[in-house]
Amino acid sequence: MVKQNDIRSIIEQEMKKKGYNLSQFSRFSGMNRGTLSLILNKNPAKLPSIPQIDKIAEALGYEQGWLYELYLEECFEREVPHWRRLKKFLYRCLQLNKQVLINRVLSWLIEDLDQTVAVFAAAEEWYYEGYRKELIPFYQYVVNNEKYLHAERLAISHYRIFCLSQGRNSENNLRAAIIFEPYRYKLPVGYKLDALMKIANVYYIQKIWGKVELFADELREVAKEVYKSRFYLNNVYDEPGLSTERHLVVYYGQGYVLKSNALAEQGKYEDALKYMNGYQNLSWFDGLDKDGEKEVLKLSHFAKANFFAVNVLKGNQEFFPKYVEFLRSNYNEVLPGLMTILTAANKHDFIIDHIINEFLTIIEMMKEDLQNSDKYYTNASNIDRFENLYRQLAIYHFRQANYSQGIEYMSKCLAIANQINKKSEFTEYPELLKVLKEWSLLMERNQKADPTD
Repeated sequence: MVKQNDIRSIIEQEMKKKGYNLSQFSRFSGMNRGTLSLILNKNPAKLPSIPQIDKIAEALGYEQGWLYELYLEECFEREVPHWRRLKKFLYRCLQLNKQVLINRVLSWLIEDLDQTVAVFAAAEEWYYEGYRKELIPFYQYVVNNEKYLHAERLAISHYRIFCLSQGRNSENNLRAAIIFEPYRYKLPVGYKLDALMKIANVYYIQKIWGKVELFADELREVAKEVYKSRFYLNNVYDEPGLSTERHLVVYYGQGYVLKSNALAEQGKYEDALKYMNGYQNLSWFDGLDKDGEKEVLKLSHFAKANFFAVNVLKGNQEFFPKYVEFLRSNYNEVLPGLMTILTAANKHDFIIDHIINEFLTIIEMMKEDLQNSDKYYTNASNIDRFENLYRQLAIYHFRQANYSQGIEYMSKCLAIANQINKKSEFTEYPELLKVLKEWSLLMERNQKADPTD
């Protein structure tokens, strides 16, 4: 019915059904009688505004958003509407989650590329109001239609798409990072600091250590440049382009953390320890406020945890008791700590049953809490840690000939990898697959030896 009639005739039909004349409907809807007359009697009919359509819909018993599709068609049939009117329409569609209509407007606007600046400004305004993934089509419009390749808004739009695309799908996260990567150079410095840390973490989860090192190095250099510029020391936090999500000391310290961890993951333990010195004590950092002081303490805490971890990975057994004691008093370090201890045990053939038994219950409680949390699929780092932990547990139990437990943890590991679409993990378990093959051959020999089984 809506597609076969215009807005005016539909409103008239609905009023007639409910027995309203113009005056009665004016009183009931709270709309001015003269305005209603222009909508219903003027020739050609006056197209109502979005607030007016909402009032009419409510008065006639329909939900807000009624007739929006027809409104949009009539708008573009007459002429491309003024941006002010379109912006109000798009905002209401955002509020009502009418993504199909948003996409339709943006597709029609492709013929008017002068709207790119306006679309970007609106997207940024709504971003700071709290809208997130709903804005991806707006930023994609800017990316597809921006005429100036060096425009800052093009780089920011790519950055927004990269951030807003992050989710449970590991492969999609990586793809978004690869697309965004070349545009980081054009970002304002504040955005660049946040971007470098986020993109390094995406590559970290994917274990692409060369990329992690690259972005960690860039992060440190940019943070040092900002620090030297003294902007933060003069408290010019509102300077265009200097606003960041975290205190400057976080980016400076994380540049060292990421570099050190990437080196440790590659077995370059001595180099990792050297970079650890860069963040273990940043109390000298000028311009620290209360938040900054808290971040310095966190970084010092990370350095202590990573110092134990690196020495354990090197095979220094004397650090095991110290590391375990540290984990007992630091709940948030238990998950990465146990994963590190298991990795070291598998690498150096250590027996650590007592450590596994002590912390495994805590680990499973953590996983349950994470699954019950709204942030389960956005906390990619912890999900990745559980996948790695179960892999190391599977390897450990296979090495100890505890095959049933090994299979149990291998199944958990592969289930998480499949859940987050981490396809690379299915082909990157040489140790696990080797031990599993040995177990299969053993089972085959046992069956041949006892044909009754």
